[in-house]
Amino acid sequence: MRLSFSFLRKDLPMIWAALALVAAGAVIWGVASSNLILKNERSPLDFSPESFGREFETFTVLTDDEVRVEGWLVRCKRPSESLIVVMHGWGANRADVLPSTLFLGESYNLAYFDFRNHGRSGGNVTSLGCLEIKDFESVVRYLLDERGPLAQKLGVFGFSMGGSIALAGAPGIPEIRAVVAESPFSSFNDTVERFAGLFYGIPRWVTPLTLLFARIRLGFDPETCSPIRRVAAISPRPVFLIQSGNDLRMPPSEGKKLFEAAGEPKELWTVPESDHGEASEKSPEEYRKRILSFYEKWL
Repeated sequence: MRLSFSFLRKDLPMIWAALALVAAGAVIWGVASSNLILKNERSPLDFSPESFGREFETFTVLTDDEVRVEGWLVRCKRPSESLIVVMHGWGANRADVLPSTLFLGESYNLAYFDFRNHGRSGGNVTSLGCLEIKDFESVVRYLLDERGPLAQKLGVFGFSMGGSIALAGAPGIPEIRAVVAESPFSSFNDTVERFAGLFYGIPRWVTPLTLLFARIRLGFDPETCSPIRRVAAISPRPVFLIQSGNDLRMPPSEGKKLFEAAGEPKELWTVPESDHGEASEKSPEEYRKRILSFYEKWL
């Protein structure tokens, strides 16, 4: 008995067309969805330290991969040899974290900067980790080389993505003596899945395609720079984690994971009844007291 596959030959063009359509759809989806991670609309710097009555200097550094990074240096109101590097979140810029952190300028010199693809810095791609660590490292190197007397003791404060970069980058920067991270994420992959569902209603089973295209376009796996993989290496330097109790973007569980993974010494404070970025507003006095106490102890 001979089997005939003539029907397949007849339908083969349609099958190939269908496969091509599926492949094209996958590529379009992969590129479009990964753009939500890798690209962001820059927000303007609506104010500067001068808006709060503080003098400042502008600095520019070039990273190892030749991306221009721009920042502000705000000198302490009294002579100080300690400096805190302040880092903003995804889609924001250095001005975004000014209102909640300028109080640190009463005791410390402060350095703010825009991550690549944010604010007035160069670059056109965001990686939420590996590339931004280069920015962090380059700014610290500039401060040590060019502003040494103001930066003999270094700490870092990061919010949201900036907090994650602080946790993931500090292990490779031994000059950093103390790390404060507010509302950081623990894992790149998990954060992409959470944001996809939270903001776009995208089911989890679809996100692997997004992650694949992100890896292809970046040329590396961003998950390797996730804080959960690196935070333990900060020890024996101290880590202070701050989470907002009602935060859906970076829920308290993120802070707990990082706290459990971190070595000693470490602290975790969860601010009740606060959403993403609201910790300083909901508990302003305790917020300032806890952060200042942490830096005073370790710097």
